[in-house]
Amino acid sequence: MKYHKPVMLDETLAHLKVVEEGKYIDMTLGDAGHTLEILKKGGKVLGIEINEDALRRAQARISEEGLEKNFTPCLGNFRDIDKLVNSTEFAKVNGILYDLGYSSYQLDETAIGLSFQSEAPLDMRLSKELGVTAADIVNSISEKNLANVIREYSDERFANRIAKAIVTNRDLKKIQTTKELAELIKSETPPDYEKGRIHPATRTFQALRILVNDEIGNLELSLPRAAQLLLPSGRMIVISFHSLEDRVVKQFGRGAQPQLIKVVEKPLEPEEQEVALNPRSRSAKMRIFEKA
Repeated sequence: MKYHKPVMLDETLAHLKVVEEGKYIDMTLGDAGHTLEILKKGGKVLGIEINEDALRRAQARISEEGLEKNFTPCLGNFRDIDKLVNSTEFAKVNGILYDLGYSSYQLDETAIGLSFQSEAPLDMRLSKELGVTAADIVNSISEKNLANVIREYSDERFANRIAKAIVTNRDLKKIQTTKELAELIKSETPPDYEKGRIHPATRTFQALRILVNDEIGNLELSLPRAAQLLLPSGRMIVISFHSLEDRVVKQFGRGAQPQLIKVVEKPLEPEEQEVALNPRSRSAKMRIFEKA
């Protein structure tokens, strides 16, 4: 089975300072790439995953490696971390990791519809407990609100044009699939969009995904709650992938001082070699904090 390659793995292990029998929380388990290496070093891990299929997949991978003894799986939203650690041995921990990117499996999973690379329902919900889908949003909210969402969550400079095209087209036929939306956006943007570096639908899909899953709100709630779980000298690592996420993390770090100390002044970025091998890592930024 092919698994997602964890981003900035060497940097994560170096700065997390994993110790044998130490306790760690992987807030975004995904394919368990980071967690596996922590387990191999003798650490104990609580792995949190909001998507049930992804959690099962990660558990199977960890079992295949014979590392399940020190692994505790947890289905839930990391915004509720203070509640999720109840009745576990992870009420106080040596380290916490957030990798806010999506695994290749999640991006390619057609049932979720996070990507426009294949035809899929326009859903984007990582958890089916969430009520509103991306299709609900694009087919119901006003043109002005839709443009604001696209602009705010992705910095898309053609937000007004895209929103207008969506509203015009949905009046004729509801937009139900990823391909329908992607092709519509492509038809309304310049042929030389971003000089061909990204697909014209990339930013709009990002904005919808953030809104559907309340990614920014979840992060804002989770970070201070997670910080309360760190032991003295315990470390928190956050790997973000777009400016909105990084801004939240940066502001959290400022507000958490002097209880949390910045380990690095500027965020770390992946080495050129890693970007060449894993292009999805190119926008990653790592911030590191330590409990005073």
